[in-house]
Amino acid sequence: MDNGWPDLKGRFPFRLGTTSYILPAPILPNVRFLAPLVDEIELVLFESRLAENLPAETEIRELAHLGNAYDLRYNVHLPTDLALGDPDAAVRRAAGETLRKFYERTLPLAPTVYVLHLEGQPAAGEGSAALDRWRENCLSSLAALFDTGVDRECLAVENLEAPFTAVAPIVAALDLNVCLDAGHLLRQSLPMADLFTPYGKKTVMIHLHGIDGGCDHHSLKGVPEAAWSFLRGFLETYRGGVSIEVFSREDLRDSLTRMAELC
Repeated sequence: MDNGWPDLKGRFPFRLGTTSYILPAPILPNVRFLAPLVDEIELVLFESRLAENLPAETEIRELAHLGNAYDLRYNVHLPTDLALGDPDAAVRRAAGETLRKFYERTLPLAPTVYVLHLEGQPAAGEGSAALDRWRENCLSSLAALFDTGVDRECLAVENLEAPFTAVAPIVAALDLNVCLDAGHLLRQSLPMADLFTPYGKKTVMIHLHGIDGGCDHHSLKGVPEAAWSFLRGFLETYRGGVSIEVFSREDLRDSLTRMAELC
C-alpha cells in the first residue's frame, strides 16, 4: 500500500467502509485494493439495466474468499433505477423481482445491510392523494418482497433529495431500518440533527461524503466544521456501519485522513 494511507482498519467501534468503485476498475480489483484499508465495502450495484452490474456467482465466491482472508464485511447498495411505487402494477412487480434477484445473488456474502432508495415520489404539485397512492404502492411492493423471503431487518431506507417526510410513514408502518446520508443533508443545507436525532436509533448505515462546488460525493474535507462536530459526537456512541461514499483514490485518502482525527 502507498505511503500516506491512514491505518484505520479495526480502529473504531463502528465498521468503517467505502464504495467498491474507488479504482476505475471492476469490483474484484477494488476489493483487493481496499481490503487492508477498511472493515467493510459497499457493493455499489446502482444500475439494474446493466447485466454486468449483477455480480456473477464466481465473483460472489471470490468476494466471500476475500472477506474471510481480510476480515472484511460487505453491504449492498441495491439498484436505484427501480420504482416500487410506480402506478403501473407490472412495473412494480418487475422492480420487486429485480430487487429480489440482487438480494438473492449477494446473500452468500451475509451483507450487514441492503440499502434501498424509494424513488419516484410524486412532485409536490401533484397533491397529497398522489403521494398517498405512491406510499400505498411502495408498501404493497415491499410486503410482496418480504413474502418472498427478503429479510426486512436487513433492509435500510436511505434519505434522498426529496424530503424524508414522504417516506417516513413507510418506514414507520413496516418498522424499517434507516441509512442516513449525511452528504445529501449537506447538499440540501439541512442540519444533521433533522434526521440523525429522530432516526438515530433506527440507523444501521451512515453514508459520509463532502460537498465541493455544490456537488456531493467528494472527500470529507468538504464537510463544514459545524456538521463535522455534530457527526463526531454522534459517532462516539454509534455501532453500525459508516461508508465513505466517494469514488476516487484521492477522495478516499483525504477522507481517511480526516477520519483519523476521530481516533
